[in-house]
Amino acid sequence: MARQKKFKKIRMPKVHKMQWVGMIVFIVFIVSAWLITTAFLERSDYFRLRSVEASGAADRSLAAVRNEILANYKDKNIFKIDLKAIARGLEPRYPDAKDIIAKILLPDKLFISLSFRKPVAILANGRDFPVDMDGVILVNRDLLSLGDLPAIKGVDAKYAGRFRKRCESSNLKAALELVDIIKRTRFLDRYRVKTLDASDMRSMSFTLGESGPMVIIGYENLKERLEALHDTLRDPRLVLDSISYIDVRFKDIAISPK
Repeated sequence: MARQKKFKKIRMPKVHKMQWVGMIVFIVFIVSAWLITTAFLERSDYFRLRSVEASGAADRSLAAVRNEILANYKDKNIFKIDLKAIARGLEPRYPDAKDIIAKILLPDKLFISLSFRKPVAILANGRDFPVDMDGVILVNRDLLSLGDLPAIKGVDAKYAGRFRKRCESSNLKAALELVDIIKRTRFLDRYRVKTLDASDMRSMSFTLGESGPMVIIGYENLKERLEALHDTLRDPRLVLDSISYIDVRFKDIAISPK
């Protein structure tokens, strides 16, 4: 016959009556302090909006933002102002902004901070649009004021006229990665890369200068292939004006004369 195991009863430590009283008093104190503090913050005239500061855009534009926010929220308790709604409301006015942040500056001030996307290339597709490193089309940028940015061809932007549009093309993504690596490697600065053709990622290419040879690089191992190009261009026997293209996609670099 199987023996029945005996289980010892676990005795819970007794809580003294005074300890319970102390805990209840402490909880009441915390809740009361929270209610009093909340009432003070929400009802005190000390925390009513009186001024707005803004940075990151032109002075005239920021003045209009400050006046508009004050017109809508002046003397309102700053803790009851919907900061996210203010930031969202500014997006149509600043479609090229990467971040719009609204925050409280105690006791009675709001601060609006704007940071804008930086164009790194021109998306050339019927109409020319500047794009940033994330592939976002910057609709409000003046092309003439951007300087000498490389043009990316062969990518369908499918721009729909909205105030912000990210081009999700994998070809554009590969081209922007190439633009970034070219900029960081620096050795091509003297050749002034003007145009990249991303219509076919497997044979993605760029042109050295205005009329220099085409470099076929593809979309893989970009850094290594650019290093191979660097070694090739340092060859004193190379005469660029007499070259049609340089293909660096393979171990044996192909150079075709004109």
